Amino acid sequence: MGRRAAIHNRAFDRGEFHSELAKWRTSVAASKGQPICQPNRFADYWWHVESGVVRQVRLQSSGLRCIYEFFLPHEWFVCDGISEDMVIDAVCDGTVLGRYGRFDLERLAVEDVAIAQILRDARNRQTARAEEHIFNLWHQRSVEKVRVFLDQMSARLPARSDGFTPLPMSRYDMADYLGLSVETVSRALSILRSRRVVEFDGVRTLKIAHGLDDHFPSPPPPPREWREGCLVNDRELRTKSTCNFRDGADCS
Repeated sequence: MGRRAAIHNRAFDRGEFHSELAKWRTSVAASKGQPICQPNRFADYWWHVESGVVRQVRLQSSGLRCIYEFFLPHEWFVCDGISEDMVIDAVCDGTVLGRYGRFDLERLAVEDVAIAQILRDARNRQTARAEEHIFNLWHQRSVEKVRVFLDQMSARLPARSDGFTPLPMSRYDMADYLGLSVETVSRALSILRSRRVVEFDGVRTLKIAHGLDDHFPSPPPPPREWREGCLVNDRELRTKSTCNFRDGADCS
């Protein structure tokens, strides 16, 4: 069954929240690939993406990168426990964020229930997205990983009037986020297009088909009864005392 990104309150995301926050805002602009802050200062702020997209990246000693998360327009985020090899940078030109001092904002949250709700909802959404990402990495095949990623991005990004959604990230970004090679991502996109799960209008603009479970049905139920890893029918227990799946034994 398809897993969708956490549902968003659009008024909350657009910043239609609490006028008291405006005076604590500092505008931060970044071009493609430019870090938004020094790593040792990330945890000092709350961030609100006003335009563009940012990504949280860990740079590995081998030179490879692992993308932990994308933060999209109108989303709030806060980063705890950022290490020196972690970078948060802009995915595209024209990225603008609102930066809010963490101490000031959380002090206001103690005094104002509405602000406290904003911060609580933001944390809950970050946690929900992280859990979904872990599930997708560990429990899906490569084509399904890409399909779930596109489904989640289409839920979080605004669509055009014709239903197509522009993706701001490249296939290299998708590969580094999903733990795949860029060739595997490209192959998965071709498979999804051939199955008419995804329709493209250009390289990065797409529309997800409805009824995804028809394309990726749930796995069939297991045989009628299972006992200690071996099939049991109604009349005869077929388990052998020497059965051991880890050693490649045959249980038939």
